[in-house]
Amino acid sequence: MDEANSYYCDMWGLHIRAGEIISDLTGAEAAFPTSGAFAGLVLSAAACIAGKDPEKMRRLPDTSGMKNEIIIQRCNRLLVYDRSMEVPGGRLIPVGDERWGCTADLIEKAINEKTAAIHHAALMSPRSEVAPLEEVVKVGHDHGIPIIVDAAGQTWPLEGLKRFTKMGCDLVAYGGKYVGGPQSTGFVLGRKDLVEAVGLHSFVGAESGPSEMPGFWRSIGRGYKLDRQEIVGLVVALRLWMTLDHETERFKPAWEKVHYIEDSLRGISGLRNVRLNYVPQSGKGSGYHTIGLQLSFDDFSEEKVRGIVSALRKENPEIWVRYWGTGNSFIINTLNLDDGDEKIIVDRFKKIFS
Repeated sequence: MDEANSYYCDMWGLHIRAGEIISDLTGAEAAFPTSGAFAGLVLSAAACIAGKDPEKMRRLPDTSGMKNEIIIQRCNRLLVYDRSMEVPGGRLIPVGDERWGCTADLIEKAINEKTAAIHHAALMSPRSEVAPLEEVVKVGHDHGIPIIVDAAGQTWPLEGLKRFTKMGCDLVAYGGKYVGGPQSTGFVLGRKDLVEAVGLHSFVGAESGPSEMPGFWRSIGRGYKLDRQEIVGLVVALRLWMTLDHETERFKPAWEKVHYIEDSLRGISGLRNVRLNYVPQSGKGSGYHTIGLQLSFDDFSEEKVRGIVSALRKENPEIWVRYWGTGNSFIINTLNLDDGDEKIIVDRFKKIFS
């Protein structure tokens, strides 16, 4: 990345070449690098609303008179990241029930002359109340409506980088951090014409872009720029991700750290009544980018657990566990720890519970 940052280059050409490499690696028809999955959803919505029409592109986020409705399922909202599609002027149309679920038939009934796209969030754990994506794709394509998928973290198993486009999803957004790339990167896979529109909406610079469409026609994607080193870092990371022996190089060391932490914590008197469980529970493989240990403090108040979480963060280095702010349990994720970090974690627990 440092080397890439020392050269000037045609940024449009760099984006295009990176997209070609990403599509080759994933088997997608086309690809384009973005500044994260959120940006990918913004640009995907813009592509479905305005396409490659320069006059419409220039008007965004004013979408009056355009197809601007994006159908979402009330029971399929991933931390409401779907709000990203409102940025370019999309109007979210929720269908179904948050509790009782949704069906492809309900989605079909919501389609009208204003429908620009149907959105699907690829959740960490499939939920039975969410309309099956295969059925959603069929409904959308029967009516000529593209499907936008938020698949930000669906990069392991590797099939997650291919299965959505194989199913016929038209635009699929991923986060670069989930393949070991820079935190600020991502990419969109999908249908060639729509991915090309994603690229045009990205507006990497006033001088960049195809000669027939100079930069001043585009503005909605100006805030989602990528620099040279970020693009190169993303491509290199994805190449490594696709060829890495994940079991040997990632999972095995992470489980060794889990077992060290587990054995050490069981020897701390103040933690004798704390339940320790593996994540995933099988004690092998990987969960959703997580290999770790869940600590459940059944005899502790929620306030006391929050105090432990706070104490772990206070000193140098800060130790962050996965805790959502409520409940009496948290997870120590070892998947991205460096060698020796597990000892620092154990020492901190000893200090807190001494």
